Amino acid sequence: MNRNKDQRTLTKAEMEIMNILWDGSQKEMAVRDIQERYTNPKPAYTTIATFMKILTQKEFVSARKHDGGGKMLFFRPLISREVYRRRVMQEGKNSFFGGSLKSLVSYFVKEEKLSEKEIDELMEMMKQEL
Repeated sequence: MNRNKDQRTLTKAEMEIMNILWDGSQKEMAVRDIQERYTNPKPAYTTIATFMKILTQKEFVSARKHDGGGKMLFFRPLISREVYRRRVMQEGKNSFFGGSLKSLVSYFVKEEKLSEKEIDELMEMMKQEL
C-alpha cells in the first residue's frame, strides 16, 4: 500500500486506541477489551470497531480471528510506540524546522520557558549521549 501523509499519522481518537494497545498487557485485544480500558464515558462498541477497521486499513494494526472459528477479531499493533514517535518527531522537525534539530530544541527552550536547572539537566543529558 502506498501511504499518503494522512495514513502515516494518527488522529487523536486513533492515538487513544493505539495507546491502549501499546499499554495493554495482552498481545492481542478484541474490541471489548479495548472498550473496557477506556475511562468513562466509554465510546460505543461500534465506534471502536470502526476505528479498528480504519487502523487496520492504515496498517497500524493487524486483525485476525482466533483458531477455532468465531467472528470475533483480535487486534495487535504493527508499529511500536517508539517507532511511531520517531516518525512523527522526524516529520515535525522537517516540516516546521527545516530538518534542523538545533531550531527544534531552541523553539522548545523558548516556548516552554525552561528554568536554568532544566536547561542544565538537558545539557548534561546531551553530553552523556555523545
